[in-house]
Amino acid sequence: MKKVILILLLILLSSLYGCGSNSSDNVKDDNQDNAQTQQQNEPEDPKEEEEVQETVTSSEPENSQPSSQTPGIPTPVRTLSSDNGDRLILANKQYALSSTFVPTDLVAVDGSLSTNQGIYFKREAYDAYLNMLNDAKAQGIDFCICSTYRSYNTQSAIYNNYVTNYGLEYANKISAYPGRSEHQTGWAVDITSKSMNYGLSQNFINYPEGQWINANCAEYGFIIRYLQGKEDITGYMYEPWHLRYVGVDVAKEIMAKGITLEEYLGVA
Repeated sequence: MKKVILILLLILLSSLYGCGSNSSDNVKDDNQDNAQTQQQNEPEDPKEEEEVQETVTSSEPENSQPSSQTPGIPTPVRTLSSDNGDRLILANKQYALSSTFVPTDLVAVDGSLSTNQGIYFKREAYDAYLNMLNDAKAQGIDFCICSTYRSYNTQSAIYNNYVTNYGLEYANKISAYPGRSEHQTGWAVDITSKSMNYGLSQNFINYPEGQWINANCAEYGFIIRYLQGKEDITGYMYEPWHLRYVGVDVAKEIMAKGITLEEYLGVA
């Protein structure tokens, strides 16, 4: 009887030991898996934000500016609450626009010239864009608008979506915090083309449309706003698709010198 009990105890101990060692051998490195997943999900080229359709309104609620503890988002040097028509208005990580800031003189973009419907553009910038597009088409180059004016609330939704999907640090490199986006000024436009499958990517500069825009946009008052190699000044990755209207004379000087709007205004 004692012999039988002893045998049963040995079998039980052997079984328990085996489960413990098997569990230990099969433990995965969750940190490594998470890092690999994040790397796979991160786009090779930063994609610009999805356009959110909206009606232009000036009755948006006031939102507070970020606290000094918000990583990557400094307390603004100044915050504008109304548009005085200045072509050189600065909106970046340090120079902010309030949630009530709505551009003056906005006009509706022809839906046939854009991948998104119901969007608006500052009249002067839109007229300049149409001239640029007509001249480009005469030379066999065609492109279209992807995004123009965005409200504070729209930018907030876009930015928060990037934070959720890619984390705060990466989001701050490819998307503007609400109130810090050039699109809220009404002077900015994102351009795409059929050859790009109507997407937004850094290799836009390798296509005929991107090359034509880079070489000719200043003649119509536009600059490439986020230049390659100037990320430490602009705060954002290179975006060959993002144009900013500043007027012909200023645009020619900025593009000829290869500088940013911050450098031109002396606040770099």
